[in-house]
Amino acid sequence: MVRQILFQSREPRGSQSMKRAIIILAKSVVLAGGMALVATTAGADGHASGENEIKYRKAVMRALGGHMGSIAGIAKGEVGHTGHMLGHATAINAIASMTANIFPKGSGGDNTRAMDEIWQDTAKFYSAVKAFQDAAANLLQAANSVDKGAVGAALGGVGKSCGGCHKPFRKPN
Repeated sequence: MVRQILFQSREPRGSQSMKRAIIILAKSVVLAGGMALVATTAGADGHASGENEIKYRKAVMRALGGHMGSIAGIAKGEVGHTGHMLGHATAINAIASMTANIFPKGSGGDNTRAMDEIWQDTAKFYSAVKAFQDAAANLLQAANSVDKGAVGAALGGVGKSCGGCHKPFRKPN
């Protein structure tokens, strides 16, 4: 069945875009499942070693950046994959839901841009994470409308929420 979905080409063009969006969404779900598996097979405290946590967090943030850049290109009209907006927004929303858990104690240090303030002012950090999660939920809602203008505006909110965490809690390059 998957083969039929992936390789069938007799359907109208809009249907192909939807298939691509579903494939992107499926890949995002598999990625999220893999990330969850890593989290459940971690050490007794629920987390892997500090270095492994840092590697994992960096991979999650790279995935987030990829989805952000892709949906921004669609919203700006740089690429025409409007049918992919929902897949990217879904992935961004899923990553936002993981964010609070990818900064466990012991995952700071020299090999990360995460600042100690994350663990020193957890209330402020979790407030910033909540703002990101809310903005990602708004983006998902906008993507459901397939309105590039609404997606662009919601994407701006996500970007602003990213800065709300990066400015106080991330070391400069």
